[in-house]
Amino acid sequence: MKKTGLFKILIFILMAIVVITWFVPASYFDAGELVEYGSVYKLGFFDFFQLIFGSFQFKYFLQIAFFILCVGAFYGVLAKTGKYRAWIEKIANSFKGIEYVFLICVAVVLAALSSVFSYGLLLFIFIPLLIGIILSMGYDKLTAFLTTFGAVLIGQLGSTVGYNINGLLNDTIGTTLISGLVYKLLLLFIPLGFLVFYIIKAKHPGTKKASTKSEEESCGELFIGEKIANKYSVVPIIITFVLLLILLVLGCTNWVESFGVTVFETFHDKVMGVSFLKDILGSIGEFGSWYYAEMCVILLLLSLIVGKLYRLKLREIIENMFKGAGKLLPSAALIIMCYSVLCFAGNTFFYSTLAKYILGATSKFNLFFSSVSMILGSVVHVDMAYLVAYAIPQIAAQDANSTVLMLLCQGMYGVTMFIAPTSVLLALGLSYLEIPYKEWIKKTWKYILIVLAVVVAIIFAAMLIK
Repeated sequence: MKKTGLFKILIFILMAIVVITWFVPASYFDAGELVEYGSVYKLGFFDFFQLIFGSFQFKYFLQIAFFILCVGAFYGVLAKTGKYRAWIEKIANSFKGIEYVFLICVAVVLAALSSVFSYGLLLFIFIPLLIGIILSMGYDKLTAFLTTFGAVLIGQLGSTVGYNINGLLNDTIGTTLISGLVYKLLLLFIPLGFLVFYIIKAKHPGTKKASTKSEEESCGELFIGEKIANKYSVVPIIITFVLLLILLVLGCTNWVESFGVTVFETFHDKVMGVSFLKDILGSIGEFGSWYYAEMCVILLLLSLIVGKLYRLKLREIIENMFKGAGKLLPSAALIIMCYSVLCFAGNTFFYSTLAKYILGATSKFNLFFSSVSMILGSVVHVDMAYLVAYAIPQIAAQDANSTVLMLLCQGMYGVTMFIAPTSVLLALGLSYLEIPYKEWIKKTWKYILIVLAVVVAIIFAAMLIK
Protein backbone atom coordinates (compact mmCIF):
# COMPACT_ATOMS: atom_id res chain seq x y z
CA MET A 1 0.00 0.00 0.00
CA LYS A 2 1.37 3.37 -1.02
CA LYS A 3 1.94 5.91 1.70
CA THR A 4 -0.71 8.59 2.20
CA GLY A 5 1.44 10.62 4.57
CA LEU A 6 -1.26 10.44 7.23
CA PHE A 7 0.75 8.32 9.67
CA LYS A 8 3.49 10.95 9.94
CA ILE A 9 0.92 13.72 10.29
CA LEU A 10 -0.88 11.87 13.08
CA ILE A 11 2.40 11.26 14.93
CA PHE A 12 3.16 14.98 14.62
CA ILE A 13 -0.28 15.86 16.04
CA LEU A 14 0.25 13.49 18.97
CA MET A 15 3.65 15.03 19.69
CA ALA A 16 2.11 18.50 19.47
CA ILE A 17 -0.43 17.51 22.11
CA VAL A 18 2.43 16.38 24.37
CA VAL A 19 4.03 19.83 24.04
CA ILE A 20 0.69 21.59 24.62
CA THR A 21 0.16 19.77 27.92
CA TRP A 22 3.32 21.43 29.26
CA PHE A 23 2.02 24.93 28.62
CA VAL A 24 -1.79 24.70 28.78
CA PRO A 25 -3.39 23.87 32.16
CA ALA A 26 -5.93 21.08 32.27
CA SER A 27 -9.61 21.80 32.83
CA TYR A 28 -13.01 20.23 32.32
CA PHE A 29 -16.36 21.82 31.53
CA ASP A 30 -19.08 20.39 33.73
CA ALA A 31 -22.61 21.57 34.63
CA GLY A 32 -22.07 24.93 32.97
CA GLU A 33 -18.80 25.67 34.75
CA LEU A 34 -15.13 25.23 33.91
CA VAL A 35 -13.36 23.09 36.50
CA GLU A 36 -9.62 23.80 36.49
CA TYR A 37 -7.24 20.96 37.29
CA GLY A 38 -4.00 22.88 36.83
CA SER A 39 -0.83 21.51 35.24
CA VAL A 40 -1.24 17.95 36.51
CA TYR A 41 -1.61 16.26 33.14
CA LYS A 42 1.81 16.92 31.61
CA LEU A 43 2.77 14.06 29.32
CA GLY A 44 6.24 12.59 29.54
CA PHE A 45 8.24 10.30 27.27
CA PHE A 46 6.71 7.04 28.45
CA ASP A 47 3.23 8.58 28.67
CA PHE A 48 3.35 9.13 24.91
CA PHE A 49 3.75 5.42 24.18
CA GLN A 50 1.45 4.25 26.94
CA LEU A 51 -1.41 6.33 25.53
CA ILE A 52 -0.79 5.01 22.01
CA PHE A 53 -0.79 1.42 23.25
CA GLY A 54 -3.79 2.23 25.40
CA SER A 55 -5.72 3.30 22.31
CA PHE A 56 -5.49 -0.27 21.01
CA GLN A 57 -7.20 -1.51 24.18
CA PHE A 58 -10.42 0.51 23.85
CA LYS A 59 -13.29 -1.81 22.97
CA TYR A 60 -15.00 0.77 20.73
CA PHE A 61 -11.82 1.51 18.76
CA LEU A 62 -11.02 -2.18 18.32
CA GLN A 63 -14.57 -2.95 17.15
CA ILE A 64 -14.16 -0.40 14.36
CA ALA A 65 -10.77 -1.80 13.36
CA PHE A 66 -12.10 -5.38 13.43
CA PHE A 67 -15.11 -4.31 11.37
CA ILE A 68 -12.79 -2.99 8.66
CA LEU A 69 -10.86 -6.27 8.69
CA CYS A 70 -14.11 -8.24 8.39
CA VAL A 71 -15.08 -6.19 5.33
CA GLY A 72 -11.70 -7.10 3.86
CA ALA A 73 -12.26 -10.78 4.68
CA PHE A 74 -15.67 -10.68 2.97
CA TYR A 75 -14.28 -9.17 -0.23
CA GLY A 76 -11.31 -11.51 -0.10
CA VAL A 77 -13.71 -14.44 -0.54
CA LEU A 78 -15.77 -12.62 -3.20
CA ALA A 79 -12.63 -11.96 -5.21
CA LYS A 80 -11.96 -15.70 -5.41
CA THR A 81 -15.37 -16.62 -6.81
CA GLY A 82 -14.65 -15.30 -10.31
CA LYS A 83 -18.27 -14.17 -10.70
CA TYR A 84 -17.74 -11.05 -8.58
CA ARG A 85 -15.41 -9.50 -11.12
CA ALA A 86 -17.64 -10.55 -14.01
CA TRP A 87 -20.60 -8.90 -12.27
CA ILE A 88 -18.67 -5.66 -11.72
CA GLU A 89 -17.60 -5.50 -15.36
CA LYS A 90 -21.15 -6.23 -16.54
CA ILE A 91 -22.53 -3.35 -14.46
CA ALA A 92 -19.80 -1.01 -15.70
CA ASN A 93 -20.49 -1.95 -19.33
CA SER A 94 -24.24 -1.47 -18.91
CA PHE A 95 -23.65 2.22 -18.15
CA LYS A 96 -21.31 2.77 -21.09
CA GLY A 97 -21.81 6.30 -22.40
CA ILE A 98 -23.84 7.38 -19.36
CA GLU A 99 -21.35 6.54 -16.61
CA TYR A 100 -22.08 9.79 -14.81
CA VAL A 101 -25.66 8.59 -14.18
CA PHE A 102 -24.32 5.71 -12.10
CA LEU A 103 -21.96 8.02 -10.20
CA ILE A 104 -24.71 10.51 -9.40
CA CYS A 105 -27.09 7.77 -8.22
CA VAL A 106 -24.40 6.28 -5.97
CA ALA A 107 -23.53 9.67 -4.46
CA VAL A 108 -27.16 10.59 -3.82
CA VAL A 109 -28.05 7.23 -2.25
CA LEU A 110 -24.97 7.14 0.02
CA ALA A 111 -25.48 10.75 1.12
CA ALA A 112 -29.16 10.05 1.86
CA LEU A 113 -28.40 6.90 3.88
CA SER A 114 -25.73 8.74 5.83
CA SER A 115 -27.98 11.75 6.45
CA VAL A 116 -31.14 9.94 7.51
CA PHE A 117 -29.71 6.90 9.29
CA SER A 118 -26.21 7.99 10.42
CA TYR A 119 -24.61 4.77 9.22
CA GLY A 120 -21.22 6.41 8.68
CA LEU A 121 -18.45 3.80 8.55
CA LEU A 122 -20.98 0.97 8.32
CA LEU A 123 -21.54 1.94 4.67
CA PHE A 124 -17.98 0.76 4.02
CA ILE A 125 -19.59 -2.67 3.58
CA PHE A 126 -20.72 -1.61 0.10
CA ILE A 127 -18.07 0.94 -0.85
CA PRO A 128 -15.46 -1.53 -2.21
CA LEU A 129 -18.11 -2.88 -4.60
CA LEU A 130 -19.07 0.62 -5.76
CA ILE A 131 -15.45 1.70 -6.12
CA GLY A 132 -14.73 -1.43 -8.15
CA ILE A 133 -17.48 -0.50 -10.60
CA ILE A 134 -16.38 3.14 -10.83
CA LEU A 135 -12.76 2.21 -11.48
CA SER A 136 -13.84 -0.40 -14.03
CA MET A 137 -15.63 2.42 -15.86
CA GLY A 138 -12.26 4.13 -16.20
CA TYR A 139 -12.64 6.94 -13.68
CA ASP A 140 -9.69 7.91 -11.49
CA LYS A 141 -9.40 7.21 -7.78
CA LEU A 142 -10.21 10.76 -6.70
CA THR A 143 -13.57 10.60 -8.51
CA ALA A 144 -14.20 7.21 -6.90
CA PHE A 145 -13.39 8.67 -3.48
CA LEU A 146 -15.67 11.69 -3.85
CA THR A 147 -18.53 9.59 -5.17
CA THR A 148 -18.40 7.17 -2.25
CA PHE A 149 -16.56 8.39 0.85
CA GLY A 150 -17.20 12.01 -0.13
CA ALA A 151 -20.95 11.38 -0.36
CA VAL A 152 -20.97 9.73 3.08
CA LEU A 153 -19.14 12.77 4.49
CA ILE A 154 -21.77 15.05 2.92
CA GLY A 155 -24.52 12.99 4.53
CA GLN A 156 -22.71 13.39 7.84
CA LEU A 157 -22.48 17.16 7.29
CA GLY A 158 -26.16 17.38 6.35
CA SER A 159 -27.44 14.84 8.86
CA THR A 160 -31.20 15.29 9.20
CA VAL A 161 -32.64 12.81 11.71
CA GLY A 162 -29.79 10.34 12.20
CA TYR A 163 -29.30 9.70 15.91
CA ASN A 164 -25.50 9.35 15.86
CA ILE A 165 -25.24 13.02 14.85
CA ASN A 166 -28.55 14.79 15.53
CA GLY A 167 -29.70 12.73 18.48
CA LEU A 168 -26.43 13.24 20.35
CA LEU A 169 -26.48 16.97 19.57
CA ASN A 170 -30.08 17.26 20.70
CA ASP A 171 -29.26 15.67 24.06
CA THR A 172 -26.54 18.29 24.61
CA ILE A 173 -28.01 21.45 23.10
CA GLY A 174 -31.68 20.85 23.90
CA THR A 175 -32.99 20.78 20.34
CA THR A 176 -35.20 18.15 18.70
CA LEU A 177 -34.82 16.06 15.55
CA ILE A 178 -36.97 18.50 13.59
CA SER A 179 -35.22 21.61 14.91
CA GLY A 180 -33.81 23.56 11.96
CA LEU A 181 -34.76 20.75 9.59
CA VAL A 182 -34.93 23.13 6.61
CA TYR A 183 -31.40 24.35 7.35
CA LYS A 184 -30.14 20.79 7.74
CA LEU A 185 -31.63 19.88 4.36
CA LEU A 186 -29.77 22.84 2.87
CA LEU A 187 -26.57 21.55 4.49
CA LEU A 188 -27.23 18.29 2.68
CA PHE A 189 -28.48 19.37 -0.73
CA ILE A 190 -26.20 22.30 -1.55
CA PRO A 191 -22.84 20.53 -0.95
CA LEU A 192 -24.30 17.45 -2.65
CA GLY A 193 -25.25 19.61 -5.62
CA PHE A 194 -21.68 20.85 -5.94
CA LEU A 195 -20.45 17.26 -5.70
CA VAL A 196 -22.79 16.22 -8.53
CA PHE A 197 -21.45 19.14 -10.56
CA TYR A 198 -17.91 17.86 -9.99
CA ILE A 199 -18.93 14.35 -11.03
CA ILE A 200 -20.51 15.60 -14.25
CA LYS A 201 -17.39 17.62 -15.02
CA ALA A 202 -15.04 14.77 -14.17
CA LYS A 203 -12.90 13.50 -17.01
CA HIS A 204 -15.00 11.15 -19.12
CA PRO A 205 -13.54 7.65 -18.97
CA GLY A 206 -11.97 6.21 -22.04
CA THR A 207 -11.47 2.58 -22.87
CA LYS A 208 -9.94 0.92 -19.85
CA LYS A 209 -6.94 -1.17 -20.75
CA ALA A 210 -6.54 -4.62 -19.31
CA SER A 211 -4.96 -4.40 -15.89
CA THR A 212 -1.64 -6.03 -15.27
CA LYS A 213 -1.09 -8.10 -12.17
CA SER A 214 0.96 -5.34 -10.53
CA GLU A 215 -1.78 -2.77 -11.22
CA GLU A 216 -4.42 -5.00 -9.67
CA GLU A 217 -2.29 -5.56 -6.60
CA SER A 218 -1.80 -1.81 -6.24
CA CYS A 219 -5.57 -1.57 -5.80
CA GLY A 220 -5.56 -4.34 -3.21
CA GLU A 221 -7.37 -6.69 -5.63
CA LEU A 222 -10.52 -5.91 -3.67
CA PHE A 223 -11.93 -3.68 -6.36
CA ILE A 224 -12.49 -6.20 -9.13
CA GLY A 225 -11.35 -9.63 -7.96
CA GLU A 226 -9.88 -12.41 -10.04
CA LYS A 227 -10.80 -13.54 -13.54
CA ILE A 228 -11.87 -17.15 -13.03
CA ALA A 229 -14.13 -18.85 -15.56
CA ASN A 230 -16.74 -21.14 -14.01
CA LYS A 231 -20.32 -22.26 -14.56
CA TYR A 232 -21.78 -20.78 -11.38
CA SER A 233 -24.39 -18.01 -11.28
CA VAL A 234 -23.82 -14.52 -9.89
CA VAL A 235 -27.23 -14.60 -8.17
CA PRO A 236 -25.85 -15.72 -4.75
CA ILE A 237 -23.56 -12.67 -4.69
CA ILE A 238 -26.43 -10.34 -5.57
CA ILE A 239 -28.63 -11.91 -2.88
CA THR A 240 -25.79 -11.54 -0.38
CA PHE A 241 -25.52 -7.79 -0.95
CA VAL A 242 -29.30 -7.38 -0.79
CA LEU A 243 -29.33 -9.29 2.50
CA LEU A 244 -26.52 -7.12 3.86
CA LEU A 245 -28.46 -3.96 3.00
CA ILE A 246 -31.62 -5.28 4.65
CA LEU A 247 -29.76 -6.27 7.81
CA LEU A 248 -27.95 -2.92 7.89
CA VAL A 249 -31.22 -1.00 7.70
CA LEU A 250 -33.10 -3.23 10.15
CA GLY A 251 -30.29 -3.79 12.61
CA CYS A 252 -28.34 -0.52 12.65
CA THR A 253 -31.10 2.08 12.42
CA ASN A 254 -31.94 3.63 15.77
CA TRP A 255 -35.66 3.06 15.35
CA VAL A 256 -36.73 4.23 18.79
CA GLU A 257 -34.79 7.50 19.10
CA SER A 258 -35.02 8.61 15.47
CA PHE A 259 -38.45 7.38 14.42
CA GLY A 260 -40.26 6.32 17.58
CA VAL A 261 -40.66 2.74 16.33
CA THR A 262 -40.75 0.20 19.17
CA VAL A 263 -41.99 -2.89 17.31
CA PHE A 264 -38.50 -4.40 17.17
CA GLU A 265 -38.05 -4.05 20.93
CA THR A 266 -41.38 -5.81 21.47
CA PHE A 267 -40.49 -8.57 19.02
CA HIS A 268 -37.09 -9.06 20.66
CA ASP A 269 -38.65 -9.35 24.12
CA LYS A 270 -41.08 -12.00 22.87
CA VAL A 271 -38.34 -14.03 21.17
CA MET A 272 -36.05 -13.84 24.20
CA GLY A 273 -39.00 -14.81 26.35
CA VAL A 274 -38.77 -18.31 24.85
CA SER A 275 -35.97 -20.00 26.81
CA PHE A 276 -35.02 -22.34 23.94
CA LEU A 277 -34.57 -19.48 21.47
CA LYS A 278 -32.73 -17.41 24.06
CA ASP A 279 -30.27 -20.25 24.65
CA ILE A 280 -29.71 -20.72 20.91
CA LEU A 281 -29.32 -17.03 20.00
CA GLY A 282 -27.41 -15.98 23.09
CA SER A 283 -26.85 -12.31 23.93
CA ILE A 284 -28.06 -10.43 20.87
CA GLY A 285 -29.70 -7.02 20.87
CA GLU A 286 -32.91 -6.10 19.11
CA PHE A 287 -32.97 -4.60 15.63
CA GLY A 288 -32.04 -0.98 16.03
CA SER A 289 -29.28 -1.63 18.56
CA TRP A 290 -26.83 -3.41 16.26
CA TYR A 291 -23.49 -1.85 15.49
CA TYR A 292 -20.00 -2.92 14.45
CA ALA A 293 -19.82 -6.18 16.43
CA GLU A 294 -23.07 -7.58 15.05
CA MET A 295 -22.21 -6.63 11.46
CA CYS A 296 -18.81 -8.28 11.87
CA VAL A 297 -20.53 -11.56 12.73
CA ILE A 298 -22.85 -11.22 9.71
CA LEU A 299 -19.92 -10.50 7.37
CA LEU A 300 -17.93 -13.49 8.58
CA LEU A 301 -20.93 -15.83 8.30
CA LEU A 302 -21.73 -14.63 4.78
CA SER A 303 -18.08 -15.02 3.79
CA LEU A 304 -18.25 -18.70 4.73
CA ILE A 305 -21.62 -19.20 3.03
CA VAL A 306 -20.58 -17.50 -0.22
CA GLY A 307 -17.37 -19.50 -0.28
CA LYS A 308 -19.22 -22.81 0.08
CA LEU A 309 -21.83 -21.81 -2.54
CA TYR A 310 -19.00 -21.34 -5.02
CA ARG A 311 -17.48 -24.70 -4.10
CA LEU A 312 -14.41 -23.30 -2.40
CA LYS A 313 -12.71 -25.57 0.08
CA LEU A 314 -12.78 -24.46 3.70
CA ARG A 315 -9.01 -23.96 3.59
CA GLU A 316 -9.38 -21.68 0.54
CA ILE A 317 -12.13 -19.68 2.22
CA ILE A 318 -10.09 -19.13 5.36
CA GLU A 319 -6.95 -18.26 3.37
CA ASN A 320 -8.78 -15.69 1.27
CA MET A 321 -10.50 -14.22 4.31
CA PHE A 322 -7.10 -13.65 5.91
CA LYS A 323 -5.72 -12.37 2.62
CA GLY A 324 -8.53 -9.84 2.25
CA ALA A 325 -8.30 -8.76 5.90
CA GLY A 326 -4.54 -8.40 5.56
CA LYS A 327 -4.95 -5.92 2.72
CA LEU A 328 -7.00 -3.66 5.00
CA LEU A 329 -4.81 -4.12 8.07
CA PRO A 330 -2.85 -0.86 7.42
CA SER A 331 -6.14 1.03 7.07
CA ALA A 332 -7.46 -0.46 10.32
CA ALA A 333 -4.26 0.48 12.16
CA LEU A 334 -4.46 4.00 10.74
CA ILE A 335 -8.01 4.36 12.05
CA ILE A 336 -6.87 3.46 15.56
CA MET A 337 -4.12 6.07 15.21
CA CYS A 338 -6.86 8.63 14.45
CA TYR A 339 -8.58 7.59 17.65
CA SER A 340 -5.25 7.84 19.48
CA VAL A 341 -5.54 11.61 19.04
CA LEU A 342 -8.89 11.40 20.83
CA CYS A 343 -7.29 9.28 23.53
CA PHE A 344 -4.53 11.86 24.05
CA ALA A 345 -6.98 14.77 24.16
CA GLY A 346 -9.46 12.99 26.41
CA ASN A 347 -6.79 12.06 28.95
CA THR A 348 -5.06 15.43 29.16
CA PHE A 349 -8.03 17.85 29.29
CA PHE A 350 -6.22 20.67 27.50
CA TYR A 351 -9.02 21.44 25.05
CA SER A 352 -11.40 23.06 27.55
CA THR A 353 -8.71 25.54 28.58
CA LEU A 354 -7.99 26.48 24.97
CA ALA A 355 -11.71 26.76 24.27
CA LYS A 356 -12.04 29.08 27.27
CA TYR A 357 -9.51 31.48 25.74
CA ILE A 358 -11.04 31.24 22.25
CA LEU A 359 -14.67 31.62 23.31
CA GLY A 360 -13.75 34.30 25.85
CA ALA A 361 -12.25 36.56 23.20
CA THR A 362 -15.63 38.33 23.09
CA SER A 363 -18.25 38.85 25.78
CA LYS A 364 -21.10 37.66 23.55
CA PHE A 365 -21.60 34.80 21.11
CA ASN A 366 -19.28 35.23 18.13
CA LEU A 367 -19.62 32.99 15.08
CA PHE A 368 -15.94 33.16 14.15
CA PHE A 369 -14.50 32.24 17.54
CA SER A 370 -17.18 29.62 18.15
CA SER A 371 -16.38 28.07 14.77
CA VAL A 372 -12.66 28.01 15.55
CA SER A 373 -13.36 26.29 18.87
CA MET A 374 -15.64 23.74 17.18
CA ILE A 375 -13.13 22.99 14.44
CA LEU A 376 -10.33 22.48 16.97
CA GLY A 377 -12.59 20.27 19.07
CA SER A 378 -13.53 18.21 16.01
CA VAL A 379 -9.89 17.68 15.02
CA VAL A 380 -8.84 16.29 18.39
CA HIS A 381 -12.05 14.51 19.43
CA VAL A 382 -12.76 12.86 16.05
CA ASP A 383 -16.03 11.12 16.92
CA MET A 384 -19.35 12.87 17.61
CA ALA A 385 -19.99 10.55 20.56
CA TYR A 386 -16.91 11.98 22.28
CA LEU A 387 -17.30 15.48 20.89
CA VAL A 388 -20.61 15.93 22.73
CA ALA A 389 -18.85 14.96 25.95
CA TYR A 390 -15.65 16.98 25.71
CA ALA A 391 -16.27 19.97 23.43
CA ILE A 392 -19.85 20.80 22.51
CA PRO A 393 -21.24 21.53 26.03
CA GLN A 394 -18.77 24.41 26.40
CA ILE A 395 -19.80 25.86 23.05
CA ALA A 396 -23.49 25.26 23.74
CA ALA A 397 -23.26 27.16 27.05
CA GLN A 398 -23.04 30.43 25.14
CA ASP A 399 -26.00 32.79 24.99
CA ALA A 400 -27.16 31.94 21.47
CA ASN A 401 -30.17 30.46 19.73
CA SER A 402 -30.20 26.67 20.15
CA THR A 403 -30.86 26.07 16.44
CA VAL A 404 -27.89 28.27 15.54
CA LEU A 405 -25.68 26.37 17.97
CA MET A 406 -26.89 23.04 16.57
CA LEU A 407 -26.14 24.12 12.99
CA LEU A 408 -22.74 25.48 14.00
CA CYS A 409 -21.71 22.27 15.74
CA GLN A 410 -23.03 19.96 13.02
CA GLY A 411 -21.82 22.12 10.13
CA MET A 412 -18.31 22.81 11.40
CA TYR A 413 -17.83 19.19 12.45
CA GLY A 414 -18.94 18.07 8.99
CA VAL A 415 -16.58 20.45 7.17
CA THR A 416 -13.68 19.52 9.46
CA MET A 417 -14.11 15.84 8.63
CA PHE A 418 -13.46 16.68 4.98
CA ILE A 419 -9.98 18.00 5.71
CA ALA A 420 -8.73 16.95 9.16
CA PRO A 421 -6.03 14.22 9.10
CA THR A 422 -7.81 12.72 12.12
CA SER A 423 -11.08 12.24 10.18
CA VAL A 424 -11.80 8.51 10.32
CA LEU A 425 -13.76 8.38 7.04
CA LEU A 426 -11.17 10.51 5.27
CA ALA A 427 -8.27 8.42 6.56
CA LEU A 428 -9.99 5.17 5.62
CA GLY A 429 -10.86 6.39 2.13
CA LEU A 430 -7.43 7.82 1.35
CA SER A 431 -5.58 4.74 2.63
CA TYR A 432 -7.93 2.34 0.85
CA LEU A 433 -7.60 4.15 -2.47
CA GLU A 434 -3.92 4.98 -1.92
CA ILE A 435 -4.45 8.72 -2.39
CA PRO A 436 -1.76 10.87 -0.71
CA TYR A 437 -3.18 13.39 1.76
CA LYS A 438 -1.33 16.25 0.04
CA GLU A 439 -2.89 15.30 -3.29
CA TRP A 440 -6.34 15.26 -1.68
CA ILE A 441 -5.87 18.78 -0.31
CA LYS A 442 -4.36 20.05 -3.56
CA LYS A 443 -7.24 18.81 -5.72
CA THR A 444 -10.20 19.47 -3.43
CA TRP A 445 -9.37 22.64 -1.45
CA LYS A 446 -11.66 24.75 -3.63
CA TYR A 447 -14.57 22.39 -3.05
CA ILE A 448 -13.91 22.35 0.70
CA LEU A 449 -13.85 26.16 0.79
CA ILE A 450 -17.16 26.24 -1.08
CA VAL A 451 -18.69 23.83 1.44
CA LEU A 452 -17.35 25.96 4.30
CA ALA A 453 -18.85 29.08 2.72
CA VAL A 454 -22.19 27.29 2.37
CA VAL A 455 -22.16 26.26 6.04
CA VAL A 456 -21.33 29.79 7.19
CA ALA A 457 -24.04 31.28 4.96
CA ILE A 458 -26.67 28.87 6.33
CA ILE A 459 -25.69 29.65 9.93
CA PHE A 460 -25.89 33.39 9.18
CA ALA A 461 -29.35 32.87 7.68
CA ALA A 462 -30.46 31.03 10.82
CA MET A 463 -29.11 33.87 12.99
CA LEU A 464 -31.03 36.49 10.97
CA ILE A 465 -34.30 34.56 10.70
CA LYS A 466 -34.47 33.41 14.32
